[in-house]
Amino acid sequence: MRGIEAALQVYGEVREGAFAAESLRKLYTNIAPSDRTLAATLVYCTLRRQGLWKNILFKYCKRNARELSQLTTDALVVGIAGIVELKYFALPVLINAVVQSVKSRGDEKDIALVNAVLHTVADEAKDFLLELKKSGALRDQALYWGVPGWVAAQWSKDTSIPEAKKLVRSIGMKTYLSLRLSRGADREKFLEDYRASGRKGWASPFLDSSVRTPANPYPIDLPGYGEGVITPQSESSIFVGETLAKKYRGGPLLDMCCGRGVKTGQIADLLPDARVEAWDLSEPRIKSAKFEMMRMHVEDRVKFKVGDALALEPDEQPQTILLDAPCTGSGTWGRHPEGKWRCTPEMVTETAALQRKLLDRAALLTAPGGTIVYSTCSAFREENEKVVAYVMTQHPELAEVHVERAHRLMTKGKPYGTVIWPGLPWVDGFYLAVLSKRK
Repeated sequence: MRGIEAALQVYGEVREGAFAAESLRKLYTNIAPSDRTLAATLVYCTLRRQGLWKNILFKYCKRNARELSQLTTDALVVGIAGIVELKYFALPVLINAVVQSVKSRGDEKDIALVNAVLHTVADEAKDFLLELKKSGALRDQALYWGVPGWVAAQWSKDTSIPEAKKLVRSIGMKTYLSLRLSRGADREKFLEDYRASGRKGWASPFLDSSVRTPANPYPIDLPGYGEGVITPQSESSIFVGETLAKKYRGGPLLDMCCGRGVKTGQIADLLPDARVEAWDLSEPRIKSAKFEMMRMHVEDRVKFKVGDALALEPDEQPQTILLDAPCTGSGTWGRHPEGKWRCTPEMVTETAALQRKLLDRAALLTAPGGTIVYSTCSAFREENEKVVAYVMTQHPELAEVHVERAHRLMTKGKPYGTVIWPGLPWVDGFYLAVLSKRK
């Protein structure tokens, strides 16, 4: 399968509700090795600014774009993204490949239209894009960088218009893979071996356990992955796990919403003497988490339970709880761009309501004198500071614990917690609050 054909298939699956990373992973071995990077790059640059590409489609398509078949629309959106983003790809080759993909899928009646629209965009869209980029209006900045307008408006209310513009630009930024080294791994030795394999990477100045790469390589292909030496994880996420490890004072530890176990594995690795229990509502996620523990060689340190964190009971009263709460993922939209086109204001409100219930449960479960680490990968205050503020009013026994802000992208929450802004390709938007429960 060629790269553009694969990109169109994945984009169609994402439109139907799939996640881009999972769809690409399933197709990986079917894509010609020389085209794998092209397919992934085209998928993500299409999703990252999908709203902009659709706006351009409506602007330059002489027919009513809403009357086009879904396959033709997908081809045009992906083609427009490729024309604007793929600087190294010859335009005639790209346009021809998109046209041939439409033809092979049976939409021959639209071949001429696709060809005409893509050539028009290639010739005329540059000035329109430049005008948007230079505009001082938040609405135009949101369109240019690929952020839904209602999201940009909400961020301006949460912070300010200048800060919202910075956040919009950061969310539209291309992200790269960072790697977490396991306990005991020699970072310099790993980098030496990593570079010897023909790859580029360097030590993170933010975290001693992190390596930055200038790309998004397939993790399974990386040296050390199968042995559990490295784990793909954003630096913001790594910081959350390391903060918990520093605050840990012994006793049972509960990961209330472990997902696929990335932070669970990190914590079990950092705290070899901790008794870790991990919960998640999803049986497939727990299955993935168990595999992650085996890859990390910590399977004997973690006990998993499938079920609702609002109803499950721990085997032992936890002294420390990690609540990496389900959220909109808005801080990671640069890395998982499909999420921003699915998110709605109602989802933010519903998610925040669940987060309040989960944090309230954590407060009840934690032993006196214990610690709760609450985190999200959201950039909405409603899911962050407002959740913590609400629960602290219900639980006067809770007090905030200071977290040292170790990076310029970290700021104090208003009024609680620490915000990590997504200002670098390896740093996602995150929120972290450490709470202690008085005896």
